[in-house]
Amino acid sequence: ACVLFGKRARAAVWSDTAPELAAMGAARRAWPRRLCGSVRSLCSASLPPHKVVPMPRLAPTMTTGKVHQWNIGIGDAISPYDLVFQVSITGPELLGNDATEKQADAVVVMEIECIEDGFLAKILAPVGADAGPDQPIAVICEDPDDVAAFANYVPSIKKVPSGQFLWQAYLVSGLEATSCSNS
Repeated sequence: ACVLFGKRARAAVWSDTAPELAAMGAARRAWPRRLCGSVRSLCSASLPPHKVVPMPRLAPTMTTGKVHQWNIGIGDAISPYDLVFQVSITGPELLGNDATEKQADAVVVMEIECIEDGFLAKILAPVGADAGPDQPIAVICEDPDDVAAFANYVPSIKKVPSGQFLWQAYLVSGLEATSCSNS
């Protein structure tokens, strides 16, 4: 994936097994059936249909990210293209060994745009919490009446499988324009 940095730059970062961009609309509309029909480990039979939101993998070198801010609260509706939360990582976490000395000291804040719809049912990683890439940080459900069912939810998985949750990231602060390569 290619990541472009600059003021409010868009980072086209999806899981390596995510559907093609053109298929995202159809995949999003069918998420409860697809998720609970083929990936039973993410849905408990005693809970309503839901998706576990992972900590985004913002770079191949990323080992941990910090929840910087939640832009929505429990019970709030999430629509595609909503900016749901912010993640902060260090320059080396994002750029690896290519980080310059100045970039190595930078704390990069990325705003995460959700490509899913539903309702925020549970925040598993509050503001300030660290989580590794793909570790569960929140839960979204399909129906606002189902939010209460997740009050005591504890995820049964340590990592969310690739391609189960679609997102994009935007640079909020931390680095100036950087070149990009798809190699």
